Amino acid sequence: MSRSIQTIFIALILAGSLQTPVFAQGRSQILFVGTPLAVGVGRYNAVGFQPSFDIRYQHPLGANFTITAKTGLDIFLIKSKYKDYFRYYYNSTAGISIPITVGPRFYIVDGLYAGLNLGVDIGVNSIALTSFRFEPGFGYAIRLANKNYVDMGTSFVTSFSEGSGAFSFNFAYGVNLGKK
Repeated sequence: MSRSIQTIFIALILAGSLQTPVFAQGRSQILFVGTPLAVGVGRYNAVGFQPSFDIRYQHPLGANFTITAKTGLDIFLIKSKYKDYFRYYYNSTAGISIPITVGPRFYIVDGLYAGLNLGVDIGVNSIALTSFRFEPGFGYAIRLANKNYVDMGTSFVTSFSEGSGAFSFNFAYGVNLGKK
């Protein structure tokens, strides 16, 4: 693990363990169902657009600190012209992968959070490769009158290999399993 990843991870753990005011999202078990939409970034990135489906489970660990596990299905649409190891391809295609990640989430103020999920992308078809997944992000969870949540956020997904980055906009509905 690189030094900067270790620093971010340790900072999130320390911040979460401090005695701070309790926010509703930080003490609730929540099951989020969402539809992230991503776009590939970087000069060598072959991904144009990436619609996805995900399921996230948030489990409280402290006043403002939770652990989040995530899985889903990523479908990434490949640009009509892309480069792969000195070869050029000119047809459109799609790749499918299953992300499995886990990581800390820290609620900074009521609703506003920062998180870091680490895990693996499992390639399902020949276009997608199985690789490490690094996903820092932040967002806002809005508590509804029925004690459930709407979660809106952004994240950057990468495996640290050339051309693997995608900037994601995340929209999810969260069912409060604890109803606190």
